[in-house]
Amino acid sequence: MKRSPASTPNKKIAAGKFDPFSDRLSRDIRNTLSEAFIDALSRMEPSAYRDEADIWRAKNPSEIYLEYIQNRLQSYDQVFKQIKVNQLVDPLLRSLVIWNNGLFFEFHDHLEGIWIQATGDKKQALKGLIKAAGAYIHNEYGRQEAVKSISVKSRNLIRQYSHCLTFITNLDVLIQKLIALDTIPPRLENPALRED
Repeated sequence: MKRSPASTPNKKIAAGKFDPFSDRLSRDIRNTLSEAFIDALSRMEPSAYRDEADIWRAKNPSEIYLEYIQNRLQSYDQVFKQIKVNQLVDPLLRSLVIWNNGLFFEFHDHLEGIWIQATGDKKQALKGLIKAAGAYIHNEYGRQEAVKSISVKSRNLIRQYSHCLTFITNLDVLIQKLIALDTIPPRLENPALRED
């Protein structure tokens, strides 16, 4: 019986590292969980990502995959809780909650859905934020050359189109962190967000 690429072992896994850039199963888990999370967010119904997590857990993957799945579920639940507490309907404000929970891949996916429908300056501004998330995604996996390149593109777009990003009240902090290649992402702020 031929095994699917998602179930093929990868030598990188021996090092015990979840890495979607070098391991197909890591990438598949990350992508499908993110897609399910974005779908769940659009309906404010967490069953989509919980069901997807159950599908992956039923396949009995190794501990590094299970740990990633569990961490994502906890973060997704936290995002849902914060969105409900803050009564956020605006998808851009929801994106800040996603970012502030360290879910940069999901932030990227969420904003991409808005970006596709945007035009003009707003489209370019959102592209800058998507790239900022990309920089932090690459940073998480130690891909520093990509971080440098993406950070420059991101900060240039964010600076040029900042007038379209007024929902982020501390945009200057994000720009400074991208300039400094700071590995610790800023918390993105808006008065509508309450901390819990």
